[in-house]
Amino acid sequence: MNQSVVIKLPAKEHRFEIVRFAIESVAKELHMEEPAYNDLIEATHELFTNAIIHAYGNKEGIVEIGIHPFAYGIRIDVHDWGLPMAADKYAAVPVDLKEDKGFNRIYRLVDLFEYKNLGKNGKKFSLIKYLSYDYGKKESATDTVNAGQTERMPPDTPIRVRNFSPGDEEAIAKLIYQNYGYSYIKEAFYYPRKIREYQDEKLFSIVAVDEIRDEIVGHFALIKMPDSNIAEIGVVVVNPLYKGMGIMNKMFDALMQRARELKLYALFGEAIMYHIFSQKSNATHGFSESALLLGRAPEEVTIENNELTKKPLRGSVLVAYKIFHYPTQQLTLPEVYKDIITQTYRLAHMRVKHVAQKEVSKPEHVHLYYNYDPLMNVATIVIDHYGRHFKHKFQLLLKQLQARHCDMIYAEISLNNNPHIDRIVKLLNKNGFFYAGVLYLKHRNQDYLCLQNKHTTQVSRKNLVCYSDFCQSLLNFILHDEQRIKGTAKKSGKERALKPNEIK
Repeated sequence: MNQSVVIKLPAKEHRFEIVRFAIESVAKELHMEEPAYNDLIEATHELFTNAIIHAYGNKEGIVEIGIHPFAYGIRIDVHDWGLPMAADKYAAVPVDLKEDKGFNRIYRLVDLFEYKNLGKNGKKFSLIKYLSYDYGKKESATDTVNAGQTERMPPDTPIRVRNFSPGDEEAIAKLIYQNYGYSYIKEAFYYPRKIREYQDEKLFSIVAVDEIRDEIVGHFALIKMPDSNIAEIGVVVVNPLYKGMGIMNKMFDALMQRARELKLYALFGEAIMYHIFSQKSNATHGFSESALLLGRAPEEVTIENNELTKKPLRGSVLVAYKIFHYPTQQLTLPEVYKDIITQTYRLAHMRVKHVAQKEVSKPEHVHLYYNYDPLMNVATIVIDHYGRHFKHKFQLLLKQLQARHCDMIYAEISLNNNPHIDRIVKLLNKNGFFYAGVLYLKHRNQDYLCLQNKHTTQVSRKNLVCYSDFCQSLLNFILHDEQRIKGTAKKSGKERALKPNEIK
């Protein structure tokens, strides 16, 4: 939508009426509700007043106001060339959202509030106010047909599945919004430009098209991993009016074919456990479950018509793999988890070569690092090599992540010919890490053991819903191991992990 309005005006209070009129006019064209655009006007006024008083100190100056409508709302940019402001002053708020003044008031009035220092070109504040769902749809002939319609489309509606084409990106972002609002954890999918730029590099999208209306009604994607020849399946969304028509399965089949064409070694999916249909779909397409990551999904995620997502608690994900090609590896399994790991491989019909652990001296080289995901507030420590001062270096990384207040911390430990794996696992168990599962070909086309550490009490137990028997067995094992790590599950005065067949 190229309907932006940019106004440059003197930093004088009475001039704001021009801005008020312009915002109201643009908002009405988008059918934004009056309370919403009044909030946007008041937030803009707060920033305009801030420029008059603080940026220019009641001296003469210029303020530029940019009003930029887009498919789902309006962005307002307030640009001044007055006194600089330190970024930490902006970062220190909101202090109290009940405050009805200054930056705190702005946070309360809008959906997004950002600040950018432009150096010699002054500074800019940006506000975004989203439309409600009913008014957020771009009007078209299809929208007119669907106006007020809540029933599903006819089951014989012709649907065609194809690869992504340039121009599909806005429709994909719209589908994400229709299904998740603004709670989807992969933020890039709210930016059509990023969806387009990532194609055929990081992202390989499949779309479903209503052939009668020539409208995109579904999306599924492969997300290529940066350091291994595997991809995650995800970002699957279907227009609510088209659900129940088998569109997801059609896209899934096309996605599997695309993976074979790309010669990927494997696909994996992270099924949110309170969305059991995803678990069922993965199993139907030959995926084998290997890990269960507690607290992986943030509490903000919501799914249409899913009551469990309305609880303000973190969700968990079940990881499952579809293997196309498995490179030969020499695996060293930790004694405490050997039985459950062996069962996991057996259920995946994978033949692996186990290597007996041998006593070897500590190598000089230690290789471990961490990745932090600020959107989900989780972190992962990757452990490739054990060596001298490993304990000190690991605990240093762990303390850094705990200081960030990560809700969940995961550890991924190489299983590939790792003679010191028992020492590593023992140290991690002592530091609160318990079993999560196996991640096939996760880094450098090698398998990794995954352990997990809860750093929050906000992980829901009610959201742990299993579709398969193995999922339930794995969940029971994990919950028991968590208690073992806490020192509450003991037998004969000595802690140990249960064998899979002991779990009821």
